[in-house]
This record gives sequence, structure tokens and C-alpha cells, in this order.
Amino acid sequence: GLVVSATIIAVIFKHYDLSLYLSIDGFNHYHQQILDFEQKHLVEFTFAYIICYIVLIACCIPGTILFDLLAGFIYGPTIGFLLVIFCYLTGAIVNFLLVRYLLHDLLHKRFSHLNHLIMNEHGGMKRTAYNMIALRFIPVIPFWILNILAAVLGIPLSVFALTTFIGIIPSSLIWVLIGGGVRSHMANHQMLTAAIFADPKFWAPLLVLTLMVMIPNLIKIYRNKKNK
Repeated sequence: GLVVSATIIAVIFKHYDLSLYLSIDGFNHYHQQILDFEQKHLVEFTFAYIICYIVLIACCIPGTILFDLLAGFIYGPTIGFLLVIFCYLTGAIVNFLLVRYLLHDLLHKRFSHLNHLIMNEHGGMKRTAYNMIALRFIPVIPFWILNILAAVLGIPLSVFALTTFIGIIPSSLIWVLIGGGVRSHMANHQMLTAAIFADPKFWAPLLVLTLMVMIPNLIKIYRNKKNK
């Protein structure tokens, strides 16, 4: 399914030359057209954005970071952040239900060996919930695997939804803020270049994201030194 989805996306990109919009030069040239289109077709654009985002998450297709950036750029940090949270949470719940009720047996055989990542025999469901939030904060494994794990291991939907909501806040906020920073930068008629990363609006969120990614390795190094 992932291969088919990736092939469809590749064909769409090639047919519509979407790579022109994703390069820095292309974005500098077309960004105002994107904003104009969104303003003229606000309802249709937003509806398409929501549907596409939910489908990406529900089908475990990579690419949501681009949608997070786009939300910040198009809608600004506040509305963009709320939109991203709604879309991701909805898509994750759809994915959870699909796996639990339609694909459980197939995916249980493939992913159940990872149960130690979230299940805790001594801490019960409360400890499991903390583990799930931590794995969202610190991306040790891809989010889509965590969604599947929760479904095949029998985590209650209410626990999954709450931990997902809390856990996706940091990374979603970071990407939306970067997208919003691009919007404010270009609103001042400044072209998008590599020099943009000298602006704290860009390097500060990226620094936080880098630290989040490094935390598991730092913890591992600390534990190895402590055990010696």
C-alpha cells in the first residue's frame, strides 16, 4: 500500500511539476500565487488541506512535515497550529480504528514484538500512557509505528487520543512556527535564502527540534557511563 501511494504521489508531482513549488527559487517565485489562490478559494483550499492531511496520517504516508510548514505559512502560527493538531489527531484516530478492526491480525504479527516500547508490566495503563507521550515528545520511533502499536496492543481509544493530542504538540508547534516565520519574512518583501536561518524565528525552533532528537542518544550515553 505504501509503495502504491508513493508511486501515485510521484506521478502527481511529475505531472503538475510540483517540484517547482518546493524548491527555494520556485517558492520565491510562486509564493504569492499560492497565497492568492488560498484567499480566493479559502473554503475549498482548507477542505482539501484537511482531507489530504488526514489521509496521509490514516494511510501512514510520509509528508506531514510539509503540511505543518504550509499551515504556518498559509494560516499563521495560531490557526495553523490548531489546524495541524485537529488534522493529525483525526488521522491518527482513523488509522487506529482501521488497524484495530480491519488489519489487527496482520499487523499484530509484524509489530507486536515492539510492545516493550510502550507497555509496562508494573506501572499499568498510567505508565503506558506516560511512555506513549514520551515517545511523541522524543521521536525514538516514527509516529505511524506508534499509532499501529497502540491499536494492536489493545490500548483504549481514549488513552490513545489523549496521549496523541498531548504528544504531538511540541513538534507540530515547531514546524508551524517555522512556516509562520517564512510568511512574516516574505511579507516584508524579502526573498527566501539560506541566510534566513540567521533569524531566531527559524534557528530557535530548529534548535529545540534538534535537542528533542538528540535526547535519546544523550540518555543512552549517560546510562552507559553510569553502568561502567
